[in-house]
Amino acid sequence: MAAKPRRINQLFQQQSALKSLYAEVQQQQQLLALVRQTLPPNLAEHCCEARLRGTVLTLFTDTPVWASKLRFITPRLLSELRSQFPGLASISVKTQVAQRRRPVRPRRKNAARHSDRAAATVDDGADSVTSPALRFALKRLARALRKD
Repeated sequence: MAAKPRRINQLFQQQSALKSLYAEVQQQQQLLALVRQTLPPNLAEHCCEARLRGTVLTLFTDTPVWASKLRFITPRLLSELRSQFPGLASISVKTQVAQRRRPVRPRRKNAARHSDRAAATVDDGADSVTSPALRFALKRLARALRKD
């Protein structure tokens, strides 16, 4: 008998490896929420990730333009965040541009539509051409159209 499906939250909370990852993600989300509260609203929506490693807070923005704007206010931000993180030494700002992949389009196989009528048209056109090389190529094309 198949096992009863479990919710993903249950898996994250029960298995030790997943549990530690889940806790880390929760901490990063809380840190990001705290950072966003201290940022101006227009800048907060472009701050997409925050990581605290040791004494360095790394903030990620969605575009280089917003990263530059965020770098200008990092001194003020650092002083505001030190009240909650006394050991905070510096803030690093990076850009995390989402990779935009082109949608995968299935390749269409265009079936060649050959007909005797098309072959006859190409053959008649070949008769009116003065260039021997072009006439030969058109005659060969007419033969190929008739084969299918």
